[in-house]
Parts: sequence; structure tokens; C-alpha cells
Amino acid sequence: MNNKIKALLTLKGLNMTKYAEYMGISKSNLGNKAKRGTWNSDDLIKLSQLTNTKLAFIDENGNALITFDKEDIKKSNQ
Repeated sequence: MNNKIKALLTLKGLNMTKYAEYMGISKSNLGNKAKRGTWNSDDLIKLSQLTNTKLAFIDENGNALITFDKEDIKKSNQ
């Protein structure tokens, strides 16, 4: 998972520092998430927002069945 997150950030000209800033956490806290592999859906939705991409479940034909956006982030985390 970490490699894919870093790859997406790189493709978009970003890095983990920018991701941490966007999430409103320190780079060391983000590093801890990466070390432990404790990414959650809110983290991935925020990553999609930062990178101007979509987080979705896609079927074998390439059709997005369910797409996640900022409205899906837990209310307590906003």
C-alpha cells in the first residue's frame, strides 16, 4: 500500500510532506501510519482529493460501481 501511495503522489508531483500537510498531521505521524500500515478510508479519500483523482470500486469491465468522496469522510474527522 505504501508504495502505491508514494507512486500516486510522485505521479502528481507531490510527496509525503505535502500529503501530511494536506491531512493536517505531522510528517512523523504520517510516517508512523506508513510504517504500521494503518491507512484507513478517510486517509485514502483525502489522498484522492489531494491528487485530484477518484477512489472507487471498479468492476472487471472498468465500470466504477461505487465512488468515494469527501462526504464519505467521518464527520468527527472534519
